[in-house]
Amino acid sequence: MATFLVVDLPALLDSSKVGAEAAKGLEKTWKGSQKLPDEERAELLKKLQAQRDGLREALFARARPLLAELAKEKKAEMVFDKAAVLFGDAEDVTRALIKKVDAGGPLKL
Repeated sequence: MATFLVVDLPALLDSSKVGAEAAKGLEKTWKGSQKLPDEERAELLKKLQAQRDGLREALFARARPLLAELAKEKKAEMVFDKAAVLFGDAEDVTRALIKKVDAGGPLKL
């Protein structure tokens, strides 16, 4: 019988310590810009969105080899995003992946 794993990617972004800390840093910068002129805030928003995208990619880049390790350990044939699975018997490895990702420390952009 084939072994399938699932990962909740939004949870990886939002529930991992490194993902949450990165988001808080961006949010803090955005909240600090409330008194800036609209044009400056618009430019800052573009910059923060680019940083967010870079941080997400850094998080996924860190997670990919760790997920491959988990799949190998569990002899999994396939790994799916949990949101894409409508039915089936698959093991959710999200918590284990988050633990491994967080062990790498803060994200660097």
